[in-house]
Amino acid sequence: MIKKRQIKRNGLLKGAASFISQIQHWLKTSVCRTAIAVIAAPALLAGCNLHSSSDSYYRPVDDVIPTTKVVDFRLAPCETLWALDDNEAITNSLYWLRAMDCADRMNDTQARYQADQIKAHSWDTVFKQSILRSGADPDQQQRRALLARVNEYRAQMPGSIRSLVQLWRERQTLQVTLGDEKARNARQAAVSESKIEQMSQQQVALQSSLADTQRKLKNLTDIERQLSSRKQMQGDLPDSDATSPAGKSDSPAAASVKPEETYQPPIKGQNKP
Repeated sequence: MIKKRQIKRNGLLKGAASFISQIQHWLKTSVCRTAIAVIAAPALLAGCNLHSSSDSYYRPVDDVIPTTKVVDFRLAPCETLWALDDNEAITNSLYWLRAMDCADRMNDTQARYQADQIKAHSWDTVFKQSILRSGADPDQQQRRALLARVNEYRAQMPGSIRSLVQLWRERQTLQVTLGDEKARNARQAAVSESKIEQMSQQQVALQSSLADTQRKLKNLTDIERQLSSRKQMQGDLPDSDATSPAGKSDSPAAASVKPEETYQPPIKGQNKP
């Protein structure tokens, strides 16, 4: 029993010694890794320093503040908007967007009056006038004339607003196309209504002719029925010519009339002395 206990103690001691040696090995490895990281940290931080000014591939980027400012016309009053003609305003897309919005808010009379106040002598005045007149519900011919007038000045318009002008032209073209389709549909509807009216009149005429034909057929049927009834009645009566002597007539009109029994009117001038 004593020997067995000693053997067990020796085994436990050997296992504890092995465990302690493993812990010591893990601590040594961790310490070595930490030391390597501490030694390599300055070198890694040195690589993050800024490049020297002698490096040709390195250019420092400075914060550049634009000197020009864009005016926001979204809240500009419509009453004074049309009088602006400086280059800063007419080359700003926001100005033209506000102009279109103001034109849409006007009624037809106001838009025409404001358009008449503008003298169209340059691309910006022509565009202003076209925007106002397009919002006054023009007819197809007038809208086509507005498009043609704006197209004449397209080459003079700045590039900053050409996209906006193109959108306005496409909108007007769609309006023209829509108007043409409405006019074509109206013409087709008028032709269809005319055909329907003509067919209705033909139907009335055919019905009248049919009623007249039916009436005539009814009359012919009645006549035919009457003739058939008369023939049947004549067939039922006795023959009177067979009982009376031949060559004689009971009618007094058949007797001969003597010449002296006839009346002769007096001759004119015979009774004069």
